[in-house]
Amino acid sequence: MKHGFRYHGHTSDVTIECWAPTLEKAFEEAALATLEVMVDTSHVRALESVEVSVKGVDLKELLLSWIGRLIALVDINQQFYSRFEVKGISEASDGFLLNGNAWGETIDFTRHKPRTGVKAMTYADMRIEQSRVKTALWFTLDL
Repeated sequence: MKHGFRYHGHTSDVTIECWAPTLEKAFEEAALATLEVMVDTSHVRALESVEVSVKGVDLKELLLSWIGRLIALVDINQQFYSRFEVKGISEASDGFLLNGNAWGETIDFTRHKPRTGVKAMTYADMRIEQSRVKTALWFTLDL
């Protein structure tokens, strides 16, 4: 498997493991895995694009900011998202910057079947493991 994600049992939350060949692709998998907790993304059309730019003092905070922003955008824009692109992750003197996009559509309960509400992402169990051929991410969502 070149990329993907899986869920791991947790007492009242969900821990997600994601992997991909690059850091950017792993962040995209993390976004998709998070939205899959919220809704069946196969029913969400990628009709509208939203730009997402976040910062973090390190890669863990960057991942927390990325997922947190996407969770917030569901409520702010009343949209579900099904496609994600991380255009770039760059390092600056004060940390890291991510620029990306999320594609989705306005929530329509006749087609979209919500699963579980996600309050936030936490630092619990968070890991970022990078090698030259794979990046793996572990994080927990507070449900």
